[in-house]
Amino acid sequence: MKPLRGGLRIRILKRLLERASPNARGILAMLGAMAAFSFGDALMKLSSAHLPSGQAICVRGLIAMIFIGTIAVRSGALTEWRRLLHPHMPYRTLGDMGGSFFYICALPYMPLAEAAAILQINPLVVTAAAAVFLGEHVGWRRWSATGIGFIGAMMIIQPGSASFTWASVLCLMAVLSAVTRDIATRKLVGVPTVLITMLAVTATLIASLAFAAFETWIRPEIGDVIRLSAAALCMLAGQMLVVTSIRAGDVSAVVPFRYSAILWTLLLSAAIWHYLPNALTLAGIAVVAGAGLYTFFREQTLRRNIVRMTAAAHAEIAVQPP
Repeated sequence: MKPLRGGLRIRILKRLLERASPNARGILAMLGAMAAFSFGDALMKLSSAHLPSGQAICVRGLIAMIFIGTIAVRSGALTEWRRLLHPHMPYRTLGDMGGSFFYICALPYMPLAEAAAILQINPLVVTAAAAVFLGEHVGWRRWSATGIGFIGAMMIIQPGSASFTWASVLCLMAVLSAVTRDIATRKLVGVPTVLITMLAVTATLIASLAFAAFETWIRPEIGDVIRLSAAALCMLAGQMLVVTSIRAGDVSAVVPFRYSAILWTLLLSAAIWHYLPNALTLAGIAVVAGAGLYTFFREQTLRRNIVRMTAAAHAEIAVQPP
């Protein structure tokens, strides 16, 4: 009877999702993505306590490659492999690799909640990078929000204090790498998500082999393999759910829920490592999240105004006599 009950629950859940509004489905997908990424990071931190960081990345990448390769073959995405020759693909791949390596190497040496909080300045840095490298207009309000966000990041990192270590610098390097990835991704029009993910996983897997020259790799225990398998599934599920969320609902409705990752990492840090950040760090997390949300909503307001003005201009042209 248990399999039948489980199948019944799945069918009920599917019906509820089908009846939900597009925004509700998008929000649920974003919440699921952030939960998947947070659990995956926690599993990588646990694995890094037993395995060298490079080996943990390699094993996770090998398992993820099996999963994503199977998806690519069954979906027929491999027939479009030529799209991977896009000129911005190397920058995107290098940024993804750097983000993975820097962040995972930092995880064994700093609390998960603080590492994840530093990553949340990514949207703010992307806004600044888009103005510099993509020529996007950024007004004084968004520049101010970006500056305030960096102040929040300094409250989290606390340079000069005992909590500031080289691991904090690695997290900042991970942010810069992720910004490179995100800026390059904006240029990848028409490239299937499965192929982008598969290339990033493959490149990271190959690059991780270089760590063997500097680390002493050991034989993984069955528990390590299970944790890394689950981490690989979380990583892939998170990436797929993010794409689903953006396509299902309005961006202005779903993207703010990416900051739920902070709550997940705080809960995981307390439950697994019995750790909660100090008051200054928590205040910094609130500042970063607030600045990021303001920047996002400001961008959405400007886009709506541009669309409204464009539509009004077209309507005025249409009603003018010949």
